[in-house]
Amino acid sequence: MDLASFLVLLAVFAALAVAIVFIGNHGGWQGGCGGNCAACRRRCADAKPDEPGERKE
Repeated sequence: MDLASFLVLLAVFAALAVAIVFIGNHGGWQGGCGGNCAACRRRCADAKPDEPGERKE
């Protein structure tokens, strides 16, 4: 494996790591609909309002 191939591979892994961290920090993988939009609409329609002092993270 030459240096150019190694640098390309390193860039791909770095981009993947940045994407995973970004998704994790912006609410990804937490109650997503997984492609089932009807289930998301139903869950949002049945959701209880937040308590005034409650903090969501």
